[in-house]
Amino acid sequence: MDKKNTIIGVLLIAAAVGLMFWQAKNRPEPLPAQAPVPAQIAAPAPVAALPESAQPATAVPAAPEQLFSLENATLKLSVSSRDGGLKTVALKKQPTSLDDASPVLFNEGSSVPALRLASPSGVRGVAPVPFGVEFSVESEREDAAAKTRTLTLLGRKDGLEIRRIYTLSLDEEGEGAADPYLVSHEIKIRRVAGAPAAFPLLVSTGMLPPTEGDRANIFLNASWYDGDDYEKCSPDVFKDSDGFLGLGARRAAADFEAPLDRADPLRFVAVTNQYFASVVGFSETTRPIVSRVFVFPQPLSESERLNNLTLTTQGYAQLDVPALAVGQTANISIPYFIGPKEYTRLAELENTIPGIGNVVQFTNLFGVISVDWLCKILVVVMNAIHDLLPASEWSWGWAILVMTLIVKGVTWPLTAAQQRSAKKMQQFSGPMKEIREKYKDNPQKMQQEMMKLYRENKINPLAGCFPVLISIPIFFGMYCAFQTCAELRLQGFLWISDLSMPDLIPGLEDTTIPLIGAHIHVLPILMGATMLFNMAMTPMPNAQPGQKNMFYAMMIIFPVICYAMPSALTLYWTMQNILTIFQTWLVRRSRDRDSGNVEIIPPAKKKGRGKGVPAR
Repeated sequence: MDKKNTIIGVLLIAAAVGLMFWQAKNRPEPLPAQAPVPAQIAAPAPVAALPESAQPATAVPAAPEQLFSLENATLKLSVSSRDGGLKTVALKKQPTSLDDASPVLFNEGSSVPALRLASPSGVRGVAPVPFGVEFSVESEREDAAAKTRTLTLLGRKDGLEIRRIYTLSLDEEGEGAADPYLVSHEIKIRRVAGAPAAFPLLVSTGMLPPTEGDRANIFLNASWYDGDDYEKCSPDVFKDSDGFLGLGARRAAADFEAPLDRADPLRFVAVTNQYFASVVGFSETTRPIVSRVFVFPQPLSESERLNNLTLTTQGYAQLDVPALAVGQTANISIPYFIGPKEYTRLAELENTIPGIGNVVQFTNLFGVISVDWLCKILVVVMNAIHDLLPASEWSWGWAILVMTLIVKGVTWPLTAAQQRSAKKMQQFSGPMKEIREKYKDNPQKMQQEMMKLYRENKINPLAGCFPVLISIPIFFGMYCAFQTCAELRLQGFLWISDLSMPDLIPGLEDTTIPLIGAHIHVLPILMGATMLFNMAMTPMPNAQPGQKNMFYAMMIIFPVICYAMPSALTLYWTMQNILTIFQTWLVRRSRDRDSGNVEIIPPAKKKGRGKGVPAR
């Protein structure tokens, strides 16, 4: 078992270094780029091109744009009269930043409203063009019994009468279909004149800008879900890449079309960033007419540019509206979510928009190992604890500490067993050293004699592994979950102003470390100090000097890797270290009180050419 600590140490250091490299470099795998082709986009077989009289004009309608408002306590929709899309959506309970209390304004700066009706441009690389319908308010009503507020718009074009119906829930605590971030949206297309003709109709997702915490732009993408596969398209697709040493070099794509399988109808198309999502869902009756997903680059304004990005993504779903005879109506139901990516909230919406929980995008460890299931458990537990605590400005910080206590309670017996085993192994450090020296040229015999010594003295050399097998996966699960945990955004605790970002010392927010340029973060330093102190308190009788040095090096490297991580994560690990130090102190105090100082078993005295260690 001499190699046990070495193997564990090497694996942990490799994992830590890999995590550091992945954090800095990893980003979603770009979908295959498509070179722009100046050719007509062929429409699906069942759908004919719009007749010439019904082709949408590419010019902006002459009538001035009007904005109609619909709001509840959570959202404020600004609906455009041009094609009836959402010009902007104010998330009234989501401040823009710590310094700006104004609400997050979704789609601000975009020239394309979310849910805008459009038609294919017919040319690859050219974004869809407006459908060209001018809408006006037909009715506004509030249903006190159902706790809903509804805005109905009416527009007419080329023998078609089009109604767009937006409904918001007035229940601030509503869940599922009554969630205040969910917009119930219907499009009713009725033919009142003219010949029947099928035509394609596109609906847009709007756009989201990058965030400061997502430096690798992992969460900024357009995505879609067909019931089986959740696919993404990042802004990288629309940028030139030199690849690695020329390998994988590619030219920027002008657009991207997702391959869809008619056997697996699309559930939704979305755009996301680190904390928010715009999700255009499709009801069960609407899914059969959804035929295509397009993604186009969307330029960012100067104020929105972060992380070396000048553009983001905007998605479109194409609906194949069937031919309608005069008097016939096509009813299209499109539930729409715009709000924070809170997993517990999205899980309640699964019946309305199946698969919507995927937009949280819990990261894979090193980009390969999925810990999605563990992230979900941890986030659900943290939310449940938060709901039980009294409401306060620090409630999310307290929830993390309580969850740390629960994790420690689970691992306490295992850690105690590990510490007892380490103490006992410390007693037998002399016989162990003798065995190593005696059989240094025969590793197999050395292992056999070590196992004999363990067996005869009831020592469990694997006891030290058990706490690691629980605590490390939980740590990695929290790492993957806290990167995109919207619940922690702008939530403070003690001196920490935002648990979703590295902590900053009040008054020294702009101070950086000379030569390095990094800001001063206290928690990673405390985390490293408590790890070193805990290591110093833990006996390692079976470790060679080189192994001990490796472990101490890891205690220094790990905080460096965690330096730019969310403070929620370093808060958890620091508290976990403090609790382990307290437990170690209790165990040592208890053993010293019960049996005095630890008895050191000396090496067995050699008798002639006897082999092995005499039984005690």
